[in-house]
This record gives sequence, structure tokens and C-alpha cells, in this order.
Amino acid sequence: MGLKLPQSSGIGFDRSDLAVIAAMNHVGVAMGRKRLVQKRLESGELIAPFGDMTLKCHQHYYVTTLPGRQWPKIDAFIEWLHSLT
Repeated sequence: MGLKLPQSSGIGFDRSDLAVIAAMNHVGVAMGRKRLVQKRLESGELIAPFGDMTLKCHQHYYVTTLPGRQWPKIDAFIEWLHSLT
């Protein structure tokens, strides 16, 4: 379906706070509960590239730093998420 991306290893986190810190340091994107990152969104430390987007399953959000939005693989990931809704 859609884009064919090469498989690569990546970093995964089992704690949302670590995923948020990684996103703040341009390691990737983070998805999770908006209330846990609301202050960082308001301060501009993180952005929600598509505003208040809610996914149908369990109401997740995704955020990335502004420089992170310039990476094609992040755009491809976001495009894939949109294709699921």
C-alpha cells in the first residue's frame, strides 16, 4: 500500500516520557496522550503538525519538533497514519 520504504532498525520506548524526550531531541516522532505533553506543546518545545488530530483507536496524537518535520521519513510516516483514518 502506498510508499515502499526500506526496512531499518530504529529506537522504541516503553515509557512515554522517554519517547517525548527523544522527539524533543530530533530522534523521531512520538505518539501518545496529549495531556502528557500539553505544556510542551504550548511552550513550542513540541508541535502537533496537524493540529488536534485524533486517531480512531484509543485517541492517540503524534508530535514532532519543527526541524523533524523536514525529514522525508517523518512525512512518510505521517502520510501513512493519515491513510489509516
